[in-house]
Amino acid sequence: MHFAVSFTTLLAGVTLLSTVASSPINSKLGRRGLFDDDDEDIDDDDLEELEVDGDEVESLSDLCTQSSDKLKRHLEARASLPAQHSEVKPGKSDYQDLAPLGLWTDFLVSCTGVVVIGTKSGGSGRALAHIMGTKDNLSGEWDDFKGKVEKMKLSDKRGFMSSPLLDDNLPDGWNDELSKVSRDTEANIKGRLAELVDDSNIVQRFHRMKDSSERKGDNGVMSVNGQNVVYIDGQQVS
Repeated sequence: MHFAVSFTTLLAGVTLLSTVASSPINSKLGRRGLFDDDDEDIDDDDLEELEVDGDEVESLSDLCTQSSDKLKRHLEARASLPAQHSEVKPGKSDYQDLAPLGLWTDFLVSCTGVVVIGTKSGGSGRALAHIMGTKDNLSGEWDDFKGKVEKMKLSDKRGFMSSPLLDDNLPDGWNDELSKVSRDTEANIKGRLAELVDDSNIVQRFHRMKDSSERKGDNGVMSVNGQNVVYIDGQQVS
């Protein structure tokens, strides 16, 4: 069995949580038409690293720092790590191959949570990533997660995403430029996930960032248990 940890932060460097939108979204019908039936296959150009200018990265970093400081003062509000789960911290990923143990992350806020589950001879496997999604670390984080998924050699793979909701419940200091970075990152991650699992097997939910950062209920929490049951914001989505 394998254990690792990873800490949550902003999708572009911020740390606010994610609440799940009402129902799973099949990525072929998904939000913003990213995977419409008439879309062309994703090519390498679509997966190029996001370009974010230095001023924007600095702004996102400021939001992330402020959110982290606030959460440290309110740790009593933090959701509890379930039994038989290992924690994945922001910018990190982990996997469980055959072992009946789960993975869990919280405070997604402006970050993106990704889970891949599948079956194999003798049992099943699962992987979870808490992706901060900035210009400087998106590819590195994703390559690490992808390597863990491929190492398990799973069949019947399914993918799950918890992305920041950009239409409502925005954190203080959020602006149009951050929304653009967030949308571009969402599309980039979804494209990468579609290369790991068939895009018709992707379920996407959207978490409410401000509620996630303030730990309202299970907002911004994503997990998968040892039986490959996936939860986003406390709701079962698999």
